[in-house]
This record gives sequence, C-alpha cells and structure tokens, in this order.
Amino acid sequence: MRYLLPLFFALLLAGSASAQTPAEANKQLFDRTIDELNFRTFETVYDKHFTRQKFPESLRTAAARRQFTNFENNAELQKLFLNYNGVAERYKTRFGNGPLTLAEFEKQLNGVLLDRNFEFFIRGLPHDEKSALVRAEQRVIKQATAQFNASASPAAKPAPEPEEPLAAAAPLTTNGPAPSDETPPAVAEPEIRPAAYSSASTAPTSGPGWVGYTTLLLSLGSFGLLLYSAASLLPELRRLRARVRALEAEQAYYTAPPEGEEEAPDEPGAATGTNAGFFSRFRPQSTGELPADSYDDSE
Repeated sequence: MRYLLPLFFALLLAGSASAQTPAEANKQLFDRTIDELNFRTFETVYDKHFTRQKFPESLRTAAARRQFTNFENNAELQKLFLNYNGVAERYKTRFGNGPLTLAEFEKQLNGVLLDRNFEFFIRGLPHDEKSALVRAEQRVIKQATAQFNASASPAAKPAPEPEEPLAAAAPLTTNGPAPSDETPPAVAEPEIRPAAYSSASTAPTSGPGWVGYTTLLLSLGSFGLLLYSAASLLPELRRLRARVRALEAEQAYYTAPPEGEEEAPDEPGAATGTNAGFFSRFRPQSTGELPADSYDDSE
C-alpha cells in the first residue's frame, strides 16, 4: 500500500505534464528566460554599485525584487531599480499572443538586449563589463532557443491585434512613481531623460578618460611653452647679432690705415706671404762682409 501512493502521485504529475500543450511549454520557457535575463542584469548593476554586498539569489522574480530595499539610503538608485523592475517584467508580454514560431521566440528574447530601457539601466557599467553581461545573456538566449518545442503550431491561437513594437515601451527614468506590472496602453514614447546617480561609480567610462585628456593638456602646454620660448628668444638673438656686427665694424674702422698710405710689413718676408716671413726667421742673417782668411802658419 505504501508503494501505491507514490505511484499514484507520479502518474498524476505525468498526466498533468502530458496535458500541457507545446505552446504553453514554450511560453513558460520564454517567461523563465526573461526572469533569468532580468536577474543577471540586476545582479551585475547592483554588484557594481555595492562592491561589498551581493545581490541576493532569491530575487529572481519581479515581486521579490519589489520588496528589496537594501540600497544604503541611495534613493535615486532604488527608484531606478524599481522603475526598471516594472519595465523588465513587461518583456514577458512580447511572446505568446502573436506568432509562436522559433524565429519570433528568438527575436523577442534578443530584443531585450536592444531595448532602450536596458541600455539606459546598464549605462553606468564600464565597457568591458557591459560586453561581458551581453555575452552572458546571449548564451542564456541560445540555451533557451535550443529547448524550444518546434511542434507548436503557429495557428493554434487566432491572430490578435498587432503586437506593440519594442521601441514603444515606457521610458526608464527616476522621476515619477514606480510602474506597475500591468501593461500600459501604447502611447508615443518621449525621449529618455538621464537620471542623476549619487554614486561616483555610475559615470560612463567609455571614451579617452581622464588620462587621455590629461595627456592632451600636457602636450598642448609643452607646445605652447616651446612657442613662447622661441618667440621671446628670437628678438634677443637678432639684437645680439646686430651688436656683434656693430663691434666688428667699429674695430675695423680703428685698425684701418689712413687713406693713401700702405701698411708696412712688420717682418722680412711679410710682403711675400705669411709662410715666407715665418721661415725667414730660421735663415742665417747676412751682414754683407766677407769672412777674414785665416791660415795656419805652416812654417
């Protein structure tokens, strides 16, 4: 008897599982995938803001995240989380009322990563962390696509009204009350207004950064100093050159002989050149007299 009761419950669960249509199974798969994508997004942004804390694993549903208030008195960030929590839950309405094909299933999941609200919510992350988050969520989408039941007939449900486009979602801001989980009517979407984060780590880091700007300013300062030095030294060099030329002209004026006179050579051989006068010093000087004869007395 004790074995019949577990067998009965097993048969009951198997019967209920078999009663589920492929379309319903695909819808549940889509909702679970949306919950996983949303949880990864919230976890990454929260852990970036609060490095000493960890986003709880139990907050995998929108209802659980709505009750979470541990933001260290950061009211702006808490309001941003509440707003995106409502927007992210409405991603589930994108599949199940229209075509139930695999292409539509994958398109709506990938549309979450292209949504403007998603991009606005993660805009405070560094570029490498954004890329890592998107790649991780793309892997989740591929796993869900592999589990899709292709036996679901697209004509299982009558075609309803056209689905709301992706860009028609309500803008994500930190102003105004937190949105509810109900789907609002389609209205023209205004421009997304940026929210002011109180945390210093929320500033976008894409672009050159402060190191690039500092390097640029130092380069401009060095170039300006070089131009200033050149502009201030060139007039001094010109004045120094003019002064040297004036001194040379004055020295030439005082050392020149009077007009009509020729400068007498100081040394013999000066008239024949400098080299001749120099070697003439080593020649024996002639006095013009013959040397006296001297004979030894042989007798």
